[in-house]
Order: sequence, then C-alpha cells, then structure tokens
Amino acid sequence: MEDFLKDIRYGTRMLLKNKGFTIIALMTLALCIGTNSAIFTVVNAALIRPLQYREPDRIVHIWETNQQLEFNEREASYPDYLDYKSHNKSFAEIGGYTRGSFTLTGLDAPEQLPAARATPGFFSVLGVAPALGRLFEPEEDTPSDARVVVLSHGLWERRFGGDRDIIGKALTLNGDPYTVIGVLPRDFSFAPVGQAELWAPVRPNQMQLSRRYQHWLRVIARLKPDVTMDQARADMKLISSRIEEENRESHQGAELRLVPMHEQVVGTVRPVLLLLLGAVGFVLLIACSNIANLLLARSMARRREFAVRTALGAGRVRLVRQLLTESLLLACVGGALGLLWSQWAVDLLIAAIPEAQMSSMPFLKGLSLDREVLAFTCAVTLLTSILFGLAPAIQSSRLDLHSALKDGLRSSGGASRHRLRNILVVSEIALALVLLIGAGLMIRSLLQLLHVDPGFDPNNLLTMRISLPPARYSDPGKLAEFHRQLLARVDALSGVKGAATVSVLPLVGGDSGGFLKEGESMADRERRECNLRTISTSYFDVMGIALIKGRPFTERDTGNSPNSVVINQTLASRYFPNEDPVGKRITFTFGQPVPWEIVGVVGDEKVVSLDARTTPVIYFSYLQGADSAMSLLVKTDADPRGMAKGVASEVQSLDRDVPVYGVRTMEQLIEGSNATFLRRYPALLIGLFAAVALVLAALGIYGVISYSVSQQTHEIGIRMALGAQKLDILKQVVGRGMTLALLGVAIGTVAAFALMRLLTSLLFGVAPTDPLTFISVAALLVSLSCLACYVPARRATQVDPMQALRYE
Repeated sequence: MEDFLKDIRYGTRMLLKNKGFTIIALMTLALCIGTNSAIFTVVNAALIRPLQYREPDRIVHIWETNQQLEFNEREASYPDYLDYKSHNKSFAEIGGYTRGSFTLTGLDAPEQLPAARATPGFFSVLGVAPALGRLFEPEEDTPSDARVVVLSHGLWERRFGGDRDIIGKALTLNGDPYTVIGVLPRDFSFAPVGQAELWAPVRPNQMQLSRRYQHWLRVIARLKPDVTMDQARADMKLISSRIEEENRESHQGAELRLVPMHEQVVGTVRPVLLLLLGAVGFVLLIACSNIANLLLARSMARRREFAVRTALGAGRVRLVRQLLTESLLLACVGGALGLLWSQWAVDLLIAAIPEAQMSSMPFLKGLSLDREVLAFTCAVTLLTSILFGLAPAIQSSRLDLHSALKDGLRSSGGASRHRLRNILVVSEIALALVLLIGAGLMIRSLLQLLHVDPGFDPNNLLTMRISLPPARYSDPGKLAEFHRQLLARVDALSGVKGAATVSVLPLVGGDSGGFLKEGESMADRERRECNLRTISTSYFDVMGIALIKGRPFTERDTGNSPNSVVINQTLASRYFPNEDPVGKRITFTFGQPVPWEIVGVVGDEKVVSLDARTTPVIYFSYLQGADSAMSLLVKTDADPRGMAKGVASEVQSLDRDVPVYGVRTMEQLIEGSNATFLRRYPALLIGLFAAVALVLAALGIYGVISYSVSQQTHEIGIRMALGAQKLDILKQVVGRGMTLALLGVAIGTVAAFALMRLLTSLLFGVAPTDPLTFISVAALLVSLSCLACYVPARRATQVDPMQALRYE
C-alpha cells in the first residue's frame, strides 16, 4: 500500500508537470465517459430497470393478429375479452383499458385532461393500490347512470391542492357529474396511455357488449405463479381457435399474441437506445486509442528517466505499475469530471425528445444518478484506464538500457513501438468509418422519410384540438351548427386562407372499420378494413388534397339528405378495380346497416405514418354526424403560430366551456411523429458522435505522422543532402500515412458491412449496405486522412539539411 501511495504521488507530480497533455487527456476522457454514462442512464431507465408494478415480468398484453389482414396488434372486442377471462387457465387476473380524454369544467377555465378507461380488474393485474380512497368495483363497469373517477396523484395535487377530502366530491367531466372515489400513487404511470390524469370505468354500451367485430379494448393479464409464457401461449391458442370456430365471419384467420409488458412499453425505443449505446462506446474506444498514442509519445520523452530507474534497480513490473497508476489517475479524474458532464448530457438527451414522444416514455422523467449508473461509470473508468494505459506501459518498460542512456530523446523506441502506434491508428480509422457509415445511413434514411409525399400541404397549417361536452351537444344538429359557426368565424380572421375540421389528424392513425359492397355478405366483411375520417366540407381545399372523380362534400350533404361518403384513391383501386366507384353503395359493419353512396374519390394522404403503406380511407361529412372531439385546421398566409390566440378566442366566444388544446403546426406534428422521431433522434446523436470520431481519427493519424517526421529529421536531412527532392519526401511521408488510412478504411468497411444490418429496422428507403453511403464516407475519411498527413509531410519538406546534420 505504501508503494501504491508513492506511485500515486509521483504520478500526480508527473501529470501536473505536463499540463498540456493532462488537460487534453482529461477533457477527452470526461467527454467520452460522461456521454457513455448519460446514454447508460437512459438505457438503464428504459431497458434494465423493472417497471414499477408488482412482479412486472408476469404481466402481458394480449393482442389479436391476422396475417391475412396484415395486422399484428389489434384490440379485442368486449365479448372476446369476456371469453379470455372465463376460458383461460393461465392467468390469475385479466383487465382491459382504452385511451380517452375528459373536459373538466366548473372550476375555473375549462381544461382538457388526458384520461383512460379501465375494467375493474385492470389495477389488480398491475398490483396497484390507491394512495387514497378505492378503485373500481365490478358493478361500476356497466352502462348505468352511476359515474365514478379516480385521479392521478399529479392532478390531485395540481388542481385540488392535495385535499384529502376530495373523496366523494363531484367533478363535471364532459358535462356530466362524476364522483371521485380514489387517488392513485405518486409513482404510478402506465406508458401505453401516456400521461393519463383521470381514470374511469370502461362502461361498455349495449352494442359493444354484443358485437364481436368492434375491436376497441386493449387487454392485459397476469400469469399465474406456476405458468410459463409458452404454456400461456398454448392456452390462448386454444381459446382463439374456439372463438374463430364459433365466429368465422368476424374472426377468420385471427390468432392471439402475448407480448410481455416491458417489451410493449419499450419495444419501439429499444433499438434506438442500444444503437446509441454502441455508438458512444465506439467513440470511447477511439478516444482510448488516441490517448494511448499520446502516452506512447510521452513515454519517449521519459526514456532516459525509465532507464535511470531501471539502472537503480527498478524492475519491469515496477515500471508497468507506475505507468498504470498514472493511467488510472487520469481515468479517475476524467471519470469524476464525466459524471458532472453526464448530468447535463442527460438533460440534453431528454430535451431533444419531442413532447409528443415523452408522453409514452414516463420512465425518462426525473432521471438522476443512481447506484447502477455509478457502478457503470466506475467500471467504464477502470476499463478505460486499462485500455489506454496497459499497452503503452508494457511497451515503455521494454528498454535497451545502453541505447536509452546513450541516445536519450533521439531513440525511436524500436519497431514494436511503431507497430503499436500504427495498430492504434488503424483501429481508430476503422471504428470511425463504422460510425460514419451508420450516421450516413441514418441521415439518408431521415431525408428519405422527410421527402415522402404526405398527400397534403403541411406549410402554414395550424392544428388544435377542441372537445365539446357530449352531455350538452348530444344532438347531431347542435354539434354541426357549432362547427359551422366556428369555421365561419375563423375564416373571417385576417391572415386566414381557410379553415376545416377533421375527427383525427393525419399521421396519428385513428378509428378503422369494415364495409360491404352492395349485395355482399358478412363473410367478406373483414377484407374491407379501412380508416375512417369525419371532415368539414372545406377539408380537401385546406389540406390541398386533389379531387380525382365525382364531387366533394357540400353544405347540402346534411342529415336530411342521402348518406354520402368520399373515398381515397387507394381504396378505389384496391376494392373497386377496373370499375368506377362513384355512385356505388356500401354498408358499414358497424352502426345501423343503412346504405351510403360514394360521391367522390380524392387523392391519398398519409393517415397512419410517413413510413407506413398508404391506407384505404373513407370520409364522412360532419353535417351527417360530427364527433364531439374534432381537430381544427387553419391555413394561414404567414407563420401560423401567431394565429393560435385569435383562433382560441373565437372558440371561447362560442362556448367558454370548450377547451382548446394540442396547439401545434403541421410541421411540428410531422417532426414529433413516431416514424420521424425514430430516425431523427438517432441520426442527430450518431451524427454528432461520428463527427467527434472523425476529428479524433484525423488527430490520431496526424499525431503518428507528425511524430514519425520528428523522429526522422536526421534521416530526411541526409536524404535531402544527397539530392532527394521535396516531392519525394512528400510522397514518402504522405504514402506512409495513407497506407495506414487505407488499411483502416478496408477493415472498417468489412466491419460496417456486417454491423449495419443491425440497423435494418430503423432504416427507411435505404439499404443497410447502400453503396453510395459506403463510398461517400470512405472518400471523406480518406480525404481527411490525406490532409492530416499532408500537414506534417509539408513540414518535413522544409527541413534544412545543414541544420539537421549540425543537430546530429
């Protein structure tokens, strides 16, 4: 221990003596270790830390799948849910839930609150107990007049000041009275419904209770203690077969799929986080190679010191231990600084996530350093000190005592030292190439996605959500009149080119349903799945969607006129091939079996996501059945954000109890969509990591060539004295560096060719082995390496032979 303390004191003095080297090494280590810790903090919260439920590994989602209809995760109908509960042998408890929202009025200003509805068994599946009051009882999950609600802990504190007497009080939600029966725990969150602040019973209506083809309820279940996942899958396969046999018209080809809760929550972000962790790990390896090269160069200046210590009796192990102690000191200080930087880095990582995505990732809120992150940082610090310190320490301990004492600084350290420096540079270039190709593929993928035609014009388009209380606007005529008046008021505002309403905005999915052609039977119903939208008559003009056939909706398409719909081009070509759909009649498999006439065909718009296949869409006129919750679209002459307050004022002037929420531009909606986020976020960060790696690799090859030139000054002087031209010297020096660079590029290309296939799920419109990206990145790295070699090579050509020989 005494020798170790001496090594620490001596190492500290040596590091302080060479402040330039120490500062550069510490800054590099702090940046790389801190960024690794920041990424791991997010990875730990999302992928490693268990969910905050009782035995979360035993909770699963139950989804319906159907390969024939090309869907992988479909909700259950309520009769299906009841069959799951009554016939399964694998689950201790089963519950269901669905997303929603409530308008809270009667306090001060109206507020739209994200909410969810759940069956009485839902919270039991999660193992959640209320912090105050109670949860739902079975009799409260029926279509009765009794309405109850459970508050989130955040809403309870924010709107009701944490009043413990809230239990039993009434709230006005959607215009109806609801009784507060409980408050959820502070740490409760359920990512599939986002930041739900209110929970109410499902309360299915009579149609939902009886119709197998109405898929709307998401189902979760808890495995029994002695049941495995494979046993549960086999059990549910039997149940799905029984349901299919008894309900072939609605469940032909349907199967059930069990997804663990953790996978359900983090499945989409898992590849992104693992990719970022791997990328930042590559940067750390490149930094270690660079610092190892700096240590090798520094050890050359200390060869006489090592020789003297060896002559005085210090063994090789003693020298290695001293040098490793210095490396450990560097790594520990760099790691400590990295921890400070990681706190800022975590905030930056989360700040780069759009708000729309954060609602589905509650595990990222309130992140801080914990034991796992500290342990990871300590492990990375220790590993880093070994990575950049061991090889230089071993090389520096291999001394020819006589030549070291005689030649001192002029000694180059032998061929083995040059081989190690060359290997380190080649590895830096190879790692940098892999990162650059990954970044190039992600950036090209993002550009391909952003160049996808959404089917509408997103420029200068403001969107916002409005929700009318169903209790006061139950009459369809009153609903339609409100929207008609609102659109007229907004259209009259200065700077507005047009306004429209739609039930669901583009790129966010929405409701779907089946339809039958006139004369078809229910056996063909499932093959007619399409997306459903309710729109105002001005929707196509405001969105810039072209009319292809027939006519658009007009103000004459009211509840007193024949039922009419407009379809998109994809639906027309898929379900009405080689025929004109205009004038044809269809019947929907939901609601009343009344005929609807197709009056027009319009161009396609992306209703699910930019990277999804175009979906068949059927449009309804809001005058024949408006929804209580609609989105308002406002086309403006200039920046639409400046119109938000004026439009909101018009809504409030019509009804002060109608909240306006979700205000954003269409560009913001596209940027915050899941498809864009999964490409933009990793592309941004990996691009940043790749830029750092590129700089480090260029500095690495520059350092090796520059050091080589300084060691060969005497040789270069002799060659020039014997008649060598400057061009010959330039070719020799640049050629040596480019040999290393090309070798690194070759190795990196092979590695990238193998590793880039892991990015397949994150790429769009670009192959993981895209030749253009590979060639462009390789050319960029070779060009920068050539420049890094040219600078010291040019300095070599300026050597004065007389001065070089006089120095010798």
